[in-house]
Amino acid sequence: MSDFSVETVRHIAKLSSLELTPEEETLFAQQFTTIFNYFEQISQIQLPDVPGTPLEPPPFTRQDEAVASPVAPEQFSPYLENGFFKVPRVLDT
Repeated sequence: MSDFSVETVRHIAKLSSLELTPEEETLFAQQFTTIFNYFEQISQIQLPDVPGTPLEPPPFTRQDEAVASPVAPEQFSPYLENGFFKVPRVLDT
């Protein structure tokens, strides 16, 4: 069993540009520990060797076709600049 430390949660939060309270850091560390322990249990399961079934293509196919959207980006986002979405910088150099 492995424990997920609060320091690791802080590191992940920093990389993700998240601000967490000390209570959230502790809670996430506990939750991550529980999740990782489940993964460890799953990885120890011995499964019989069962041959897989080959994937068959669907009985029908269609050509992908590009069509113009009836919604302009200006209608759903105020963050446009020269036709591109502009969002706040999340990564520092």
